[in-house]
Amino acid sequence: MKSVNSYIKIAVISTVLFMFSTMVIAGPAWYENYQRGMKQMEQGEWQSAKLNFENAIKVKPRDNSKQRVGTMFIKYFPHRELGICHYNLGSMAKAQEELQISLRQTPTPRARQYMQLVVNDNPNLSTPGKPETSGNDYIKSSPTTTTSDQPATTVPCDDKSHQLIGDRMHLAVLPFETRGIGEDLGEMNLFDKMITAFIQLNRFVVIERSQLEKILAEHKLGLSGVIDQSTAVEVGKMAGVDAVVFGSIASDKRTVTIDARLVDTETAEVISSRDAFSKNLSLINLSEMITDVAQKIKNDFPIVDGILISANTNNMMIDAGSEMGLKKGMKCYIYREGKPVIHPITGDTLAVKKDILCEMQLTDVYDNYSEGKAINHKEGIPQIGDKIQTK
Repeated sequence: MKSVNSYIKIAVISTVLFMFSTMVIAGPAWYENYQRGMKQMEQGEWQSAKLNFENAIKVKPRDNSKQRVGTMFIKYFPHRELGICHYNLGSMAKAQEELQISLRQTPTPRARQYMQLVVNDNPNLSTPGKPETSGNDYIKSSPTTTTSDQPATTVPCDDKSHQLIGDRMHLAVLPFETRGIGEDLGEMNLFDKMITAFIQLNRFVVIERSQLEKILAEHKLGLSGVIDQSTAVEVGKMAGVDAVVFGSIASDKRTVTIDARLVDTETAEVISSRDAFSKNLSLINLSEMITDVAQKIKNDFPIVDGILISANTNNMMIDAGSEMGLKKGMKCYIYREGKPVIHPITGDTLAVKKDILCEMQLTDVYDNYSEGKAINHKEGIPQIGDKIQTK
């Protein structure tokens, strides 16, 4: 009899534990909506994700870095992610409104970066709440989205708070392979538009087309755009640039897709890959797509300031990481501030001399710090406490 009672107790306890664990795993409705929304964002399903975040907010309306779900805690930022959905759907006023709510409740780097993108893209933004649309068939493809607090994009370099150190990153934009575009649009025009798009970003030093054509001729390459990665790297080395941009523009007469890759000429690794898609093949849509792809690549290379926390040139460390938008392969200037330049009459500080010691290429990037190696040594020996800025 005791044995039977023991079995019954064990069965009851097991059932209760199973029901409890199932409840925790499944979670309440708001949690399931939030998790679904995050997964849909990874797939670029912005409209579906938007609806799930709106449903989650109806029950749990506050962004929280430590939201309880049963016996566990999660990072819960529905307003922030809803704002990002609106941004990708072209509703900039709504994006601004949701991001402002998130920043008021629990500010995060990711919310700040998207807010800056909204403001930069829409300097004359109307009152929050009024949706905006593009008015054509061009669909923005999704930027790389993360499910953590890590920003997908960061403050663009033309942020006035940044005093730039040294030259910017040097790029060569190579001819894109075109498939199904047709002669009516003109491949040469598309090549010019691609170069112009990167020049207008004011983020990179872009090699001139005439100089690039000489290098391609020396390499016995034309402007067809049929260039593989190894050849692109070789052309980039001949041009003396940090990275090269190349890819393809393809159409099936109904839709058109742009795929672009940015490859580091020193490591031969892809350090950025972006795309865009449209349902309509037209010069207007192609121009917008090219501009969008260039902007996304720019956003992958934010201007970030930091401090050198380990000066071993073979394994340097800085106090900035993925939370600031840094990625493996990016380059930084290591510099030291010298004596200030003082006006002899007013006594005002006119400038502070900055001596570049070397460059650093990131080899490993963590949440709040990064490691790398020294390259392109200048004068002086880096020391702990020296300053850094991304190239």
